[in-house]
Amino acid sequence: MTRDIRPLHSDDLDELSRFLTSGFGAAADADFAAPEVLRWKYLESTGESQEPAPRSYVARDESGAIVGHLGFCPTAFTGATIGAPGGRVPALHMIDWLGSPNRRGVGVSLMRKVNEIAPVQFGLGGSRAGRDVAERSGYDLLPPIHAYQRILRPVRWLRRAGVGSPRPAARLARDLAGRLRGRPTAPCAFIDAAPVASFGAEAAEVAKSAAEDATLTERTPERLNHLLRFPRQAMSGFELLDPAGRTRGFAVLNRIPQPKTGIVVGKIVDCLLDAPEPDLWRDAFAELARVLRRQGADVAEAYSGTPWTAGALRAAGFAYRHPLDFHLRDPGRLIPRDRPFHFTPIEGDYAYT
Repeated sequence: MTRDIRPLHSDDLDELSRFLTSGFGAAADADFAAPEVLRWKYLESTGESQEPAPRSYVARDESGAIVGHLGFCPTAFTGATIGAPGGRVPALHMIDWLGSPNRRGVGVSLMRKVNEIAPVQFGLGGSRAGRDVAERSGYDLLPPIHAYQRILRPVRWLRRAGVGSPRPAARLARDLAGRLRGRPTAPCAFIDAAPVASFGAEAAEVAKSAAEDATLTERTPERLNHLLRFPRQAMSGFELLDPAGRTRGFAVLNRIPQPKTGIVVGKIVDCLLDAPEPDLWRDAFAELARVLRRQGADVAEAYSGTPWTAGALRAAGFAYRHPLDFHLRDPGRLIPRDRPFHFTPIEGDYAYT
């Protein structure tokens, strides 16, 4: 039987790291479960004024061993049509959710405990088993979020993608041709990505404007700056400026080497602009792809949940790859469904995996 469920402590980090890598079949040094990353995700303050504590729970059996874990990322949905005070509804999404196979029910017990923390919960992607549990627990399946990819260094991608792969050269070449099918169009209103060491009030103003046209999770300077403190790969922050030098948006990027192939994946961890202008978004994605290439990435990845970002990604040379299931648990129907959701990798743990 499970002895207790309690908040994660700093003394738990090494054991939790081993529990997660073993349970998920990951390498012992996998970034997502490294003790310093777990400390950053769950124990370090994000600086948010309404930050809940804790952000992680562990379940232990009668011997004291960890038999379950669930972490969560606190946020809030914002949007012009949200009727809650301030247009803000507290929400969370769960990550690193794992129960021991011989401890049936521990995962559900953890989920029920976390569901008490915010009135709305959501999930992006996840395992088939996790999605099945969510759908049995009151989560609705909404239109998916879509993943896009652009090859930045075709020759190097082709060479490295074939390392250890059983796919013949001709099949790899066809795969590459499909990924390169959409060539970027020429920019109209050039966007410049200016590096920043931290974000300030400008980011909050961009998010406020963007919430007029889409439903999104809260972007505060504190939340963005916490991302920049990620202890493994180097996250980088940018203000997106128009030719007049005005801030039109912001972005966070990350580069993640793939150990098996050596391919470096450049992630557009977050990108938000102050208006749904297709040309503006296209130029922003094109500029961020150029930045990632200069940073050494072989491929760029981004997500889209709105029509204008989907069209902009295709115009910037990104090819569609696959959908990501989007589940929402909203028993009070607090989140309107009449406009698109703007989601990026920060709505999962995909920013650093």
